[in-house]
Amino acid sequence: MITKSHTLSVGIVGLPNAGKSTIFNALTKKSVAAENFPFCTIDKNVGVIQIPDVRLDRMSEFFKAQKVVPSAMTFVDIAGLVKGASQGEGLGNQFLSHIREVDVIMYVLRAFPSTEIVHVYDRVDPVEDFEIVQSELILKDIEVVEKRMVSVSKMARIGKEGAVEESEVLKEILEGLNKGVPVIDMEFGDEESKVVYELFLLTSKPRMFVLNCKEGVAEEDLEKWEDGLKEFVGGKKEYILRVDVKLIGEMDDVKEYEELLGYHPSTINDVMDIAYKRLNLLTFYTGSEKECNAWTIQKGATVKESAGVIHTDLEQGFITADVVNVDDLIEEGGWNGAKEKGLVKNMGKEYVTKDGDYVVILANK
Repeated sequence: MITKSHTLSVGIVGLPNAGKSTIFNALTKKSVAAENFPFCTIDKNVGVIQIPDVRLDRMSEFFKAQKVVPSAMTFVDIAGLVKGASQGEGLGNQFLSHIREVDVIMYVLRAFPSTEIVHVYDRVDPVEDFEIVQSELILKDIEVVEKRMVSVSKMARIGKEGAVEESEVLKEILEGLNKGVPVIDMEFGDEESKVVYELFLLTSKPRMFVLNCKEGVAEEDLEKWEDGLKEFVGGKKEYILRVDVKLIGEMDDVKEYEELLGYHPSTINDVMDIAYKRLNLLTFYTGSEKECNAWTIQKGATVKESAGVIHTDLEQGFITADVVNVDDLIEEGGWNGAKEKGLVKNMGKEYVTKDGDYVVILANK
């Protein structure tokens, strides 16, 4: 199922004192309490940041655009979760609903020992920390599904169309959750997937991991933890990022830190890149002297679906689209030059949008 969005969202979860609020502060440059004691985040925090985009910068400079609208990423930070959070233990439970509609969940996991910063379970084990947090999300999903089943069973009794089919999907989901299987690891057909999508279940979200580590943590420990986590992200370590969360918040000049540390430290952009990749997104563009836009949509989307990201009317009235790579457009000195070189292609509704496409939509109003 293709998800359309101009702004993708990331929910930040983890145990207390894992570094969630610190990384949130670094990402959003907002002032959020990150004191050294559990449950210091006592309200939902939301921050929106622009996705760095060299192509958009080039395009807006080329057009001398009056207005530039980049793609953005929303981060939602909630209170630390502990065992029993789904039943109200700690403060996490009251905020779980705030991340139901995010697109991806970023687990911030502590991967360093410290006598100064309290660990709620007095040990260092990022894999076990993840399992604790995920088990609480599973329990919350069970609660949501059970409530939905009550409503759907009533609808089925009065013969509401689709209620019986939805009930079967809910039973399948509940059976898996009760076995400890998160929804993202279950298999569904196209019609079943629509039911799952509309439930906004916490464990249906793609995962990414931030290992909050410090200088001096043993490489063999980090590799062991990465190996333990990679099965939860399709076996791909590219969705696991080692980050010194405290450093990432202090870093202004990356090159300066590279020289000091002797390696390239993970940055804010690295965190955003992983979220972008995890969602399987691409960027396409529209632009003129008046306004230049970067738009995000999942790979595999047609140009008609992409038109819907810009405006629903454009998708509904879609006729055709002229498409050219944005770099080619600039290199050839604009639309006319690109057209003379045969680089502008007229595409129908089945054309699959490519990363870097500059698109002009023709539609009925």
